[in-house]
Parts: sequence; structure tokens; C-alpha cells
Amino acid sequence: MEEDTMDWISELPEFIVHHILSYLDSPKDLVRSSVLSKKWFALTASFPILDFNFRNFVKSSTSPSETDSDNDTRSFFKYVDYTISRCCEQNVGIHTFNLVTPLQDSTQLDVIDRWLELILNKAVKVLKVDILDVPYVPQPLPMYRMPNKLLFASSLTSLMLCNCELPSSIMVDVVNFKSLKMLHLDSVRLNEDAIKRLIIGCPLLEELIVDFCYGFKRFCVYGLQHLLLVDMCFNGELERIDIDAPNIRYLILADFEGRGAPSMNMALCNKLTTLSYTGYPSPTLNDVTDLLSNFPYLETLFLDLPDARNKLKLSSHSLRTFTLLTACDLEDIDISTPNLLLFNYKANSHNPGPLVMNSVHSKARMECCLEDSIDTLWFPKLRRFLDKKIRFKELKLCISAFSGHIDVELLKVIQSPPYELDQIDLEWDSIKDLSVHVVVVDAILWCCRPQSLTLGLNFPSTDFEDWIHIVKFTYEKLLQQEDQGRTNIQIVISSSSKSKEHFNNLNALLTSLPHYRQGERVTFIKEEGVFEEQDN
Repeated sequence: MEEDTMDWISELPEFIVHHILSYLDSPKDLVRSSVLSKKWFALTASFPILDFNFRNFVKSSTSPSETDSDNDTRSFFKYVDYTISRCCEQNVGIHTFNLVTPLQDSTQLDVIDRWLELILNKAVKVLKVDILDVPYVPQPLPMYRMPNKLLFASSLTSLMLCNCELPSSIMVDVVNFKSLKMLHLDSVRLNEDAIKRLIIGCPLLEELIVDFCYGFKRFCVYGLQHLLLVDMCFNGELERIDIDAPNIRYLILADFEGRGAPSMNMALCNKLTTLSYTGYPSPTLNDVTDLLSNFPYLETLFLDLPDARNKLKLSSHSLRTFTLLTACDLEDIDISTPNLLLFNYKANSHNPGPLVMNSVHSKARMECCLEDSIDTLWFPKLRRFLDKKIRFKELKLCISAFSGHIDVELLKVIQSPPYELDQIDLEWDSIKDLSVHVVVVDAILWCCRPQSLTLGLNFPSTDFEDWIHIVKFTYEKLLQQEDQGRTNIQIVISSSSKSKEHFNNLNALLTSLPHYRQGERVTFIKEEGVFEEQDN
């Protein structure tokens, strides 16, 4: 057979090659890819996404000294300069230009000016300039100021500036960001007039992110018909936020100086349904109440109050999803939200995670994520909380650490009927002790009487024989809650692939259990009917 020597890789269309190259994270990867074919070698030099990140460039270095840092910076500037020159020589269009760099001498200010002048002539669409702090510069350099040409970059759809100055002509020239949809300013000095001129120049803006910027007391946004999201991390000098954007849906606020949220005017933002607020130190109860009074149409609320230990009171008829990260005890939380479908309570968590829109549940659901904050007294508090106005139907309990003590016999002394639930989900993260699993199941079934209960199967964290014991223990405890002889329990094992297997009795499940792996879940479902005794 004649060997097929055709270079199939070179036959790929140019736009597909560029799409593949966009996933490469470092200059080294880009160089390696250039040897795949002659065509790819040429395309790496004409790649329309230029990503120059100094951190990635020196990733292979370990704790560089001051001299090494100087050499790394010079090498980085040479690499960037060469690549931009090649693009200009070949008259290549540039879609994205990302520059993350330190500055170590004043001559580099002019070099960056020259790069940006060239890039802005290429009708760039996505531009990011992030000037890194350098701790070893003998004489601090002035903050880098963006060139005036930036204000006329009508092709830009996304702009991020970090730790640099706006163009000096912003108070004179007309800002022409007519295509801009995302503007992100981080540690940039602003004033109220500059904010106004920027806003006027961005008629299509959809996302506005302002982090740790300074120099203004009022933040006003008017007339942006397409604006959907505003994200602000503000400092103590901000006194007022005014937003008039008829289609805004998301507002994210973060206060790390503990002065509380500024006064707000959001009266015309009738579509603003999602609010995220982080306060550290945490605001007072009155501050939270005043903040929420500005948002009468809220459906989704995220409150990150990590050190709040006082009472938290919340009332809303529109709220459907509420995530609370706090040190507040359950008994100090009073929420009057008759239409709430999801309450996500994270006690003492240090990982709030990203702002995620949860799917709306058909039944009122409470999710508790606990990090080492569970003991005997927690379960009576949970029981009393469930008795409040919302009347939850589903409960999810996720325990990621445990060092306390749960005395189930002491709980049984408390004369309190279990709270009726449709569903309980129990998940453990990195807890290997069998006794913890058993006592938590026992305590939660003292607190609640579910129609169904789901356990996660985490074999690597727990010995398989222990899991058999936990499954049997849970099965028997669920039966003890019901009328003996008149209740049967169906068992379902489900996997991440959404496949399910049903079992009519415990023995059938225990026989099949060794064939299942981590990530699968076993659900016990109570059914009325004749229950036949089994040999366990």
C-alpha cells in the first residue's frame, strides 16, 4: 500500500485553526503548535488573538530574584514587540489584545504607547490592559496613562483597564465606544464627569464592572437602554449610586471597608430582579433592611455577610431564591418570604462561589452547607426554623467538616414531632468516619420525617463495608418512622449519566451495591403497602 503523505492538518480552514489556537494558554504552547504544519507555522504569526500575560511567560521560573525579574521583563517586552511587529508587517487583523505586564522603567511607558497605537489601528474588538504592581522598583513610576486614541476605538466590543489612567483627553474629546458591550475598570482613578462621558459614549453597553476605583462620591448611570448588569466593588468614599437603566437585571455590590452600602436610587429599574451584596465587616440589621428596600422586584438575592452574628430579618413577597453566607445562627434568621422556592444557607463557609442562577424548584427547598458548625443543639434549631412561615418541602444537607458532638439520645428526650418533608438529600465531603454518617442520619430523622431520602455514594472517602452499614441503617431508621407492616421502601440508584436502577427490597440492593462507583446516589422512597420481613 502506498503511504499517504498528504498534510491533512494543513488542509484545515484558517478560521478553524485560529479557533484551536485560541485555547492555548502560553507562548510556549503556541510555538509548539507551529511545528504541526507549514500552514500552522504561518498562522501562528498571524493569529488574531494576542494574549501577552507576563505571569504565564515566567511561569516556569521559581522565586526569581530582582535581577531575574528585570531580565524576565526585558525578555517579555522583546517577545511582545516582535509579535506585534510581525502582525503589522503581514497586515493581519487583530480581534483580541490582552496585555498583562509589569513596568520597571520609564522607557517602557513609551513602548506600551506604541503597541497600543498599532493595535488600535487594527480595529481590535477585545482589549485588556493590566499593569502589574512591581515591589522592587527603586523609584515608583507614574501610573500608565492610556493613549488618547483609545477614545475613538469604535470597533471595541470589550474593554478592561486595570491599574492605569484614562486618556488625558477624556474631558475634551467625544468618547466613541459605539460598539462596546462590556466595560471593566479596576483600580482606575475616576471622577463624576469622566463617568458621565464614558456612559454617554457607550450606547450599547450591556455589562459595567467597576472594581476598587476611586476619586468619586456619586456613581450615576443614565440612559443605557441595553445595560443588563452592574458590578461594583466600592470603597468608603462612595456616597450615592443612581441607576436609571430600564432593562438592567443584575446588580452586584461588594463593600470591604465596612461603611455599609451607599444611598441608592433605583426606582426606575423595574426589571432588576437579581442582587448580590457582600459586606465585610457585616452591616447592621437596619443597614440590610435599608439596602433591600431599594429593590421591590427582587427574585434572586445573594447576601455574603461572613462575620454577621446578630439577627437577620428579611421580608419580601417577590423573592424566589435566597442564598445566605453568614455566621448567623438559624434561630437568629427571620425571613418572611411566602413565594420563596430556594433558601441556600451556608454557615461559616469561606467559599461563596460564583454568582450562579439556580433553576427554580417546583417546591420550597432549603439547602444547608455546613463547615464544622453542626452539633446536638443544631438539630432543634433546624426543627424550629422549619416550623416558620415558609413551610419547606425539601431539604438538602451537605457537611464538609465535622469535629463536634451529636448526642441523639439527648435529642430523643426533646418531645418534638418530626417535621414532614417530601425529600431529604444528604451529602458528605471528605468525612471518612462511619460514626459521623450514622449519627447525622439518626439526628436528621429525629428532626424530619421525609417521604424519600437520598444518600451520595462516596466510596473513596468511606470504606465500602461502612457504606453497606450506612445504607442498612438508613433503611431501617426510615421504616421505624412508619406504621410497621404497612409501609414498603422502594430503592433507586441513579448515576451522573441519568440512568436509574430500581430495587424492591434491601437485599437486592446490597447484592448490587459493589458494582456502583463514586458519584452515584441511592434514594429510599416510602410507599404504602404490605411490607414483607427480610433476612438482613
